[in-house]
Amino acid sequence: MTEALREALQGFLDAPQDPVEGALIVARIIKPNADVDWAREEIARLADGVQAAGSAPRPFDVVRALAEAGFAGAGERYYERENSVLDHVLKSRRGIPITLGVVFMGVARRLGLEVRGINFPRHFLVAIEDALVDPYAVAPTSVDACRRWLRENRVGEDGAFNIARPEDIVLRMLNNVRMLAQQQGDYSQALDISDYQLLIVPGAYGLYVERADAWLSLNAPEMVVQELERAAERAPDQATKTRLKERIEQARRLGNSTVN
Repeated sequence: MTEALREALQGFLDAPQDPVEGALIVARIIKPNADVDWAREEIARLADGVQAAGSAPRPFDVVRALAEAGFAGAGERYYERENSVLDHVLKSRRGIPITLGVVFMGVARRLGLEVRGINFPRHFLVAIEDALVDPYAVAPTSVDACRRWLRENRVGEDGAFNIARPEDIVLRMLNNVRMLAQQQGDYSQALDISDYQLLIVPGAYGLYVERADAWLSLNAPEMVVQELERAAERAPDQATKTRLKERIEQARRLGNSTVN
């Protein structure tokens, strides 16, 4: 974690208003030379294009304008880190739901429209005024269609339409990058990303467990013990704490055998 980015993220968390600014911090975490100034200007240009259509902009004007500008889902290139880098998404016009969602939110906010991120289980959605939008499809959707998906996939509706605060969006974006790093065996980057996540949710015991797994893959049992101890301190219940204590003892034995 660099001090500059830590301060930038902390400053954002102190007054988390604009999801675009949060996403640009994520972009800099992933790609230090991310062109954040150009990204801000491009979102402004996209908003100006909607405004230039004449009458007061409506939610579906934003959808139509971004579709006509060429934005679309990443398709077969879905699992690439660049899809979480906002300036890359703005240049390539391709992205994953949450970064495309941030584009929608940035444009809509500049037009004075009320906009909210929705933490839907399948993928991130955006509500612009009273319209629900699927940013990955770059098209409108509906609550009924989402509820049908939940039923068909046997997913409960509880929490499915929760509003995503700007800091929630940053956390979800970082989670995508961290999980991808882990899947690719880049455990050092996964640990670095989780450092930033812990600034947002310092009490998230699950992140400490994930960090312990990453250290285990890096053959650092002493760090495994430290992370599991932090997880145990934040465990949500006694049963979880007991399981973590058992893992701590296993990690200590592993550390002793490594030293011997």
